[in-house]
Amino acid sequence: MYSAINIFGFIPQHVCVDCKKDFCTACSVQPENSPKMCHTCQRFRATDFERGELMKLKVKDLRDYLQLHEISMEMCREKSDLVDLVLGQRPPIALTHHMHIPVYRMDNPEQQYFIPNAHTETTASTSRDDPPPYGANSPEQSRQANLLNTETTVENQNESVPQVEDETESIDSEEIAAPGRHRASLSDLTCVEDIEALTVRQLKEILARNFVDYKGCCEKWELMERVTRLYNEQKDLQNQCGNESSGVDDNLCKICMDSPIDCVLLECGHMVTCTKCGKRMSECPICRQFVIRAVHVFKS
Repeated sequence: MYSAINIFGFIPQHVCVDCKKDFCTACSVQPENSPKMCHTCQRFRATDFERGELMKLKVKDLRDYLQLHEISMEMCREKSDLVDLVLGQRPPIALTHHMHIPVYRMDNPEQQYFIPNAHTETTASTSRDDPPPYGANSPEQSRQANLLNTETTVENQNESVPQVEDETESIDSEEIAAPGRHRASLSDLTCVEDIEALTVRQLKEILARNFVDYKGCCEKWELMERVTRLYNEQKDLQNQCGNESSGVDDNLCKICMDSPIDCVLLECGHMVTCTKCGKRMSECPICRQFVIRAVHVFKS
């Protein structure tokens, strides 16, 4: 029997049961005896709509799923906001349990692999209280076994991927692995000479915590120079606070009115806060533009 593409010259299309949009079979492999779903909805249905699994997806994938469901993302500021919208639009629980959905393998986004789901469709003649036959695994045991096999495969493939040398990401990963590790801070320094005893990682940690950009620094002495300027600026600030009069200073932070203005908000470029207040701002207090990054600036 010839397919529709050979006779009529076009690719057959189906309607996704999740987003109700048309998709071609050439773009998404459809296993037998399963509902027709597009590529994007298959990926999200494989996560079982768990927050932890959804947070592992890319922002682009989250936006694509929300666009398919015609959900507005205008008020979303963070990735967690997109995840909340996805969780609010997930299909009903009854529909999910009665559908045989294949598990999509997330280890290779270029190819699609399908693992049969453990739980089968329930019929009216079968009772939930009936025990499984002797020698057969229960649906929960089969599901746990499939998840364990999938996690083992992902871990084995992750070990073969070469590590990318990114200082910022390596610092964050070590914090997750060892949350009790103490990060270097300016408060640990008692004098300028203590900076020479710091390692490159500790110097970068101090600069990162104070929102000082160290990109382009190839040598250790360049990092030490920026930490020294930051330390001297902090000492000058403490001396100014001791001799400060009761009058209002225009150079003080407009949020806390305690520390001087030493932070620029990107991308608007306004300087109205200190570094500590700037890192907590989600939008500029002047133009209400979304704050992408707060950068510490030194006085000339």
